[in-house]
Amino acid sequence: MLVTDLLRRNAHLWARETALTAVDASDLVELHQERYLMQRKALTWEEMNRKANQIANFYHSIGIHRGSHVGLMMKNCIEWLPIYFGILKSGAVAVPLNFRYDADSAAYSIRYADLDALIFDEGASAVIQQILTGTLNLRSFLYTGLKREDCPAFAFPISDVWEKQSGEEPDTPPLDPEEDAAIYFSSGTTGTPKAVVSSHATLLAACERELYHHKQVHDDCFLCIPPLYHVGAKLHWMANLLVGARAVLLKGFTVPAFFRVVQQEQVTIAFLLLPWLQDILVASEGGCIKADQSTLASLRLLHTGAQPIPPSVVQQLLRRFPQISLGISYGLTEAGGPGVLNLCAEDIGRSGSVGLPPPGWQAKIVDDTGVETAPNVPGELLLKGPHMMSRYYKNEEATDETLAGGWLHTGDIASRDKDGYYYIVDRKKEIIISGGENIYPQRIENFLRQLSGVKDVGVFGLRHCRLGEAVAAQVELAPGVSYTEEAVLNYCQGLPRFERPLRIFFGHVPRNPTGKIEKQILCQLHQNEPLPLRQGDPLPKPQQKKEHV
Repeated sequence: MLVTDLLRRNAHLWARETALTAVDASDLVELHQERYLMQRKALTWEEMNRKANQIANFYHSIGIHRGSHVGLMMKNCIEWLPIYFGILKSGAVAVPLNFRYDADSAAYSIRYADLDALIFDEGASAVIQQILTGTLNLRSFLYTGLKREDCPAFAFPISDVWEKQSGEEPDTPPLDPEEDAAIYFSSGTTGTPKAVVSSHATLLAACERELYHHKQVHDDCFLCIPPLYHVGAKLHWMANLLVGARAVLLKGFTVPAFFRVVQQEQVTIAFLLLPWLQDILVASEGGCIKADQSTLASLRLLHTGAQPIPPSVVQQLLRRFPQISLGISYGLTEAGGPGVLNLCAEDIGRSGSVGLPPPGWQAKIVDDTGVETAPNVPGELLLKGPHMMSRYYKNEEATDETLAGGWLHTGDIASRDKDGYYYIVDRKKEIIISGGENIYPQRIENFLRQLSGVKDVGVFGLRHCRLGEAVAAQVELAPGVSYTEEAVLNYCQGLPRFERPLRIFFGHVPRNPTGKIEKQILCQLHQNEPLPLRQGDPLPKPQQKKEHV
């Protein structure tokens, strides 16, 4: 069975039941009920399946089919998922692209993924027109903007597809579950993103894994906010596909919009990234919004992930919303999405853990020689399970390195306790080496978050004449809170000497669309800042090159 078979099944079993609803967060708090309903868009399972069929039939009509590559460069909208499924139904490979790409990034991704066709919206139109004169050799451009008159001359308006194409099931030859289904560009915060290939079996396995963790039923309503071009948000939703449960796409995030949509749509499950959880806590604790048990009465589960979730945030959520279960998942694009480790609500008391692997998956921690470490000793996290990524597209060397020995080398530093629960320590590439010591930024970030009034923290390394690298921190304070650099540095006396930051900067902590801190931006922003010398700091020890075995 493929995920497209599930959509067809749902259209038969629950034809007139709502599958998807989309709501725009802009000015939502001021809207009256009538206005809310006017801007709310919805699709039934039958309508969603028909639109997917129309996309597939359109592509068949212009010679795009099995083995073709079709890109999507669109913001979240009610038609994003039907379009994605339409590409899969045609037999083509779907290639979601970041709608925030500038011209250079878009051109690189389009060429690298060998796209035959591209679907884009009004927000991406200027970028696509800018790179059109380059070496792009696409056979088709499909424009999804609301106004037909804004469609560029080189593209087809999607309204033509909805008006002219058949909604019957496309005549696509049966696809093997191990065939390529999608290519996702990884959302890492260092280096050039790699193109990760997922099979149809990978997508289905991720759906089943999510259902195992979160136990969706047909009557659930899932709230999805992160961008759908990222593997995590979409595969969190796909567990609902297995049981025919409805979902809501909230386009953009504000705290008032989140509360309004949960109440209006009777949301039962919500996936929230760390910055949004922080915003909700700041607003509720500051009295900016009413947040009690009645406000989110329908919500049974909040789950989060995509980056380490600080124990202090977990504790605040449990204290503020004790009636809501909380789950934390760990995953990565190469592993086929989220939930390859998961901390269920019953184990949420294991502060800082990302839980256990699901059935069929294995995990282990190894040192730089490939030997498994003892409990509580940090090392690289390796994973093994059914239906991980097929490969990195056009990068055999990176594929062999990442999947060496049949294990997925995650690049994350983790530890395992005596009971087998896993804890993410930090990204391997984000370790700061200061005076010869390995320093894990996440530990310092968690420490600084315990200071009252701190909303977010990013810890990073700056080049230092004596230490090699020095620890620095960007601290984002809650509204109305004020600290001096000296006060925060004094607070950091509670850290071991080698972990104490030499500089504290105040300001916004930049995060990418999946919630990961963009350390490169912080390094670039502060690379010319003066750094003090401390008496007694050691000279950096010589570092030997380490290789994976």
